[in-house]
Amino acid sequence: MTEACLQHLLTPEEKRFLDLFLHEATTPPFTGPATVVLHSHGIEYGDISYLAWAYEQDIPRTGFAVGHAADVVPPLPWPDRQSALRRNEQIQQIWEERRRGSGATVSTH
Repeated sequence: MTEACLQHLLTPEEKRFLDLFLHEATTPPFTGPATVVLHSHGIEYGDISYLAWAYEQDIPRTGFAVGHAADVVPPLPWPDRQSALRRNEQIQQIWEERRRGSGATVSTH
């Protein structure tokens, strides 16, 4: 494996939070404590869509479910919505580089 393949895209804090949030976002009732924390900071799923992609790169699915349920929410890894948006943009750049490297076309629409 190359060094790029071994490099993790997310911080441990991001993985912990996204593990719970993505589970909530993909299983009924499609809400929970992590979703409430995210929304309380003005962050929506669409604001962190590339971070969700990075989660699946770092922690590939072993079944239908994404992440895990938990009673205690890990701290939000971004202090505010702008920080989450900037981090999502960083991951988007990585996604775009990988798409170009694979020869796939990236749509900007």
